[in-house]
Amino acid sequence: MPVLQRLGQPCGPAAPGAARPALERVVPFSFGGGAVPEHIGPFREHMESLYGPFDDPSWLERGTFVGYHEMVRVIATELAGGLAGVDLAITVDARPDCRLQSMPGSIIARLVPGEPLIVGISEQGVAGPFLALRIAFDRIAHGGSTRALILIMEQATLPPDSAPVRPSRDLAVALLVGPDGPIRLGRPQISVTRGDGPVQAHTAWPEHPCAGAWLALASHLSEGGLAEGEMVVADRDPVLPYACSVTLSRKGP
Repeated sequence: MPVLQRLGQPCGPAAPGAARPALERVVPFSFGGGAVPEHIGPFREHMESLYGPFDDPSWLERGTFVGYHEMVRVIATELAGGLAGVDLAITVDARPDCRLQSMPGSIIARLVPGEPLIVGISEQGVAGPFLALRIAFDRIAHGGSTRALILIMEQATLPPDSAPVRPSRDLAVALLVGPDGPIRLGRPQISVTRGDGPVQAHTAWPEHPCAGAWLALASHLSEGGLAEGEMVVADRDPVLPYACSVTLSRKGP
């Protein structure tokens, strides 16, 4: 969904006295199989026009066909009671949608109350969620937004390619960010490694290269983690030259 907006807010650390962005909720979602395209032939032709001829087209027949537009409908319905005041929605995906029927941002615009600014981040590897979180941090810190919804999505129906890691399931993680959450955020850091040093993917959820660190965070928080003190969520892309981190802090239970 194209968006044109005048960029009036500065970037960088929050000014003294400004709102302090905080993480309100981290909610994981998993999905069952979706609807297989009624006419698989034209769908295959379309996919081959994007990716080239497939030596083994069996991935089409065994795919779950859960598209991002289906994911955002489920997530927005589940979180409906907690989306008041959300004026920024950011979708993050590591790969193009297998269905290509609609853009998830346009669906969120209809399901989230009000008229949120919609931003889409695609194919940035593990850096995508950190970039989304940094956009939300800056806009909330400088008054451009009040609350943000970030949707990190991964699907398993993917054409065969040379990707080193392929998602094993269809899943998503929703991050709600605002000025009053229990977990304070530092400004996310994204650096270019320029190929120096060993490249290691995260080990918490290695089969989910984009959402893995956030699935691990959701699990950690659900088990009572970070009752007090600080922790760092960090990840490094196994292919792209990105190293990312964000510091979370909390005082008291």
